[in-house]
Amino acid sequence: MIVEDKENTIAVKVIDNGIGIKPEEINKIFDRFYQAENSHAYHKSPSMGIGLSLCKSIVELHHGTIQVESTPGYGSIFIINLPKGNNHFKEEELIHHEKQEIILDNPMEVNNQLLPDQSLQDADGLLLTDEGEKKYKLLVVEDNEELLHILQSLFSPLYQVIIARNGKEGLEQVRKEMPDIVISDIMMPVMSGSELCMKIKHDPELCHIPVILLTAMNSVEQNIEGLKRGADDYINKPFSSKILVARCNNLIRNRILIQNKFSQQELPDTQALANNPVDQKFMENVTNIIEKNMDNMEFDMNSLARELGLSRSSLYSKFKVLTGMTPNEFVLTWKLKKAAHLLKNNPELQIVDISDRLGFGSARYFTRCFKAQFNITPADYRKNA
Repeated sequence: MIVEDKENTIAVKVIDNGIGIKPEEINKIFDRFYQAENSHAYHKSPSMGIGLSLCKSIVELHHGTIQVESTPGYGSIFIINLPKGNNHFKEEELIHHEKQEIILDNPMEVNNQLLPDQSLQDADGLLLTDEGEKKYKLLVVEDNEELLHILQSLFSPLYQVIIARNGKEGLEQVRKEMPDIVISDIMMPVMSGSELCMKIKHDPELCHIPVILLTAMNSVEQNIEGLKRGADDYINKPFSSKILVARCNNLIRNRILIQNKFSQQELPDTQALANNPVDQKFMENVTNIIEKNMDNMEFDMNSLARELGLSRSSLYSKFKVLTGMTPNEFVLTWKLKKAAHLLKNNPELQIVDISDRLGFGSARYFTRCFKAQFNITPADYRKNA
């Protein structure tokens, strides 16, 4: 390829040393769906005959020209001439803010507008801790350097943004950082976004992490394929930054709503915390282990991690995302909700019996924990039930 900088135009010449084009076909090769008689010599797979037509359309939209010089047996030269500047464009042909669909001036404002629920509308309440630190981690996996930095700038006001430049690097970051959400391009070197998504969703320690896939391929079949690999959402390029931010916020917001509902249930449904079969099985195993060790004073989080086949750190990370609690908090909450159910439905049981049955060790400690959870003593709770 040769690029020539002329006074008023830029000329791009693409030269090949193929079999050339017959003179009678020169004027037809830019027609849509036209295939030269010897086109099989150029392609290992059949051509659709739209590439040159599309190329010509793009060049003409830029008020340029494309032509070809060819000699059978010697090859071809395709010449594109594009005028410099933008004075040749009409006003309606100009886009004054080329990246408007990628990044917004004020991402914080956008996030506020996209969270209609009043309890979660305040971005500080949703995405920041009381100390003002960003609460949730977002991993962006993208091999296009420009888009990577655009996405980083878009989300950094609200999330802790981690970046990776291919799927393999992304998977390493997922295991190291345990992000709350992953945004990944599909077409990348080393490991594709689809493969990254599949590895995350098939790993019991990672499968709870939501994954949004970005792709320039927008056929229905490709979208379905991405969702089959476990993607939580699928967004086509070019995309609106408002939509992307909304999808991310909604995934986080929905997780918070599920956790709030769980904490308010009298007998919590742990299956509601899981949105995939692996996590549903995980939560089922957790509740079975807790039930089995309900009165076991020696049972601790090391025991729970060991029975689940996880490290203590992995257990902590997974519990925080799924339940919004640490494993200790979850087990204590589970026992106290059980206690409330027994106090309400089993009047024949003394408070000390319930305390022993649930492994609290002493009725005094049980009362203190129960009051901290429900703002009422076990005895008063039973009277008011």
